[in-house]
Amino acid sequence: MRANGRGHGQIRPVEIQVGVNKYAEGSALISMGDTRVLCTATIQPKVPGWLRGKGGGWVTAEYSLLPRSTQDRTAREAARGKQSGRTQEIQRLIGRSLRAAVDLQALGECSIVLDCDVLQADGGTRTASITGAYVALVQAIASRWDGEGLFPVREYCAAVSVGKVGGEILLDLCYDEDSAADADVNIVMLGDGTLAEIQGTGEGTTFSRAELTQMLDYGAAGIRELMAAQQQALGELADLVGSKADTAIILATHNAGKIREFQAALATVGYAGIPIAELTAIPEPEETGTTFAENARLKATYYMQETGLPALADDSGLVVDALGGAPGIYSARYAGVHGDDAANNRKLVAALADVPPEERTAHYECALALVWPDGHALTGTGRCSGRIVDTPQGTGGFGYDPHFWLDDRGCTMAEIDLDEKNRISHRGEALRQLLAKIEARDGAPAD
Repeated sequence: MRANGRGHGQIRPVEIQVGVNKYAEGSALISMGDTRVLCTATIQPKVPGWLRGKGGGWVTAEYSLLPRSTQDRTAREAARGKQSGRTQEIQRLIGRSLRAAVDLQALGECSIVLDCDVLQADGGTRTASITGAYVALVQAIASRWDGEGLFPVREYCAAVSVGKVGGEILLDLCYDEDSAADADVNIVMLGDGTLAEIQGTGEGTTFSRAELTQMLDYGAAGIRELMAAQQQALGELADLVGSKADTAIILATHNAGKIREFQAALATVGYAGIPIAELTAIPEPEETGTTFAENARLKATYYMQETGLPALADDSGLVVDALGGAPGIYSARYAGVHGDDAANNRKLVAALADVPPEERTAHYECALALVWPDGHALTGTGRCSGRIVDTPQGTGGFGYDPHFWLDDRGCTMAEIDLDEKNRISHRGEALRQLLAKIEARDGAPAD
């Protein structure tokens, strides 16, 4: 037993009070034993210069020891005219740690400043700051979140210290233990069990790999307790962290028309379609497949791996019989620039200039692929037949819809509403197949 009655692998009593500052968007007072840190979160409508115009946000931190937070009065750093190296190192640690738990792109173009002021120091002030500042951060983001898409805080984040004192591994060191430690390790962990940072120093002696493993095991167990305290402090807000992650499906497209169709369809089976642009700015994969199905699977797999969430992708296009199947898999970039509908349609009409109307038969083809993080994939395919007309008609739809004539309806695809299009289109047929498979998968008994 340690001097204060704790076992080697026990954390100190922890208490987190929220709403302790009426002016800040988020605030928490965390007590870890006799260490107390006041954490506040402030939202500012600006980002560092190097982030301007990129659509993402920023999380940063400032840290300070109040003059009588320690046994002897510590002069304010402002009075000395500069921050110490220790202060700068700690506040960078806090910022890095909490950015690891936040989707900065989903946060939008703003900055959140976390102020961590140590009221009383008895060891572990940096780790207590991270744990408390996280609670303030969630409150602040929740105060501005509109409920759309994924909540920007994707994981829990907490930290604790572990040390080697007198040859023994001890969790959550108080000041007396920390000052006598032969080795000191600070561990920052996310809710999914991954490590955001490890700071380890053999101050009086070295430590073995086996001892490091024991430290990590102690740290992980202690951090789980701290996360439980965070959840208790946050109350109902705790449910927002990672919200919609269980029902989110990433839409691997930037096409606004496809996004609308996918979201409407997925909502019928209880899933939220989240456009990839709302989560992260990553380059699009090269479509190297030779069929619609190959390209759909390639894209879905790529975005699933990038986000860690299930991803839905399609590859679809127009197949014109008189053109030998063109534009086919190149439909979106038929005229050379991806997504230039006007140019694609001009090239299509020109290519059919000498083809009689009755020979302008064509069909839309769609292949869908939904790839889950466990590697399981669901697919759907669909076709819709029609003819190509020279004069565009209708303002709905997208792509080649204004030129795609439906004989059985006497109009183009661009002249029908979204509900009707979903019933008859190639993508609608593929989605119905896919939705049936999603429902079957969700209703299957667990392995």
